[in-house]
Amino acid sequence: MAAKFELYLDADDCFRFRLVGLDGTVMLTSEAFAHEDVAIAGIWTVREAAAAGRVVDLTGSDTTV
Repeated sequence: MAAKFELYLDADDCFRFRLVGLDGTVMLTSEAFAHEDVAIAGIWTVREAAAAGRVVDLTGSDTTV
């Protein structure tokens, strides 16, 4: 089973999503969106960016990811 995105309403009735890992750890939480379709578009944007995104190490260490 892969990680999953959960779409939900927050306490202010705004749409948010979170990425939840295999062990249930919340790895990211989105900003608040007024509309569900915009939140869903945000999920797709994160999925695409993560698949093609580079890892940039700003720690100054010598390890390569």
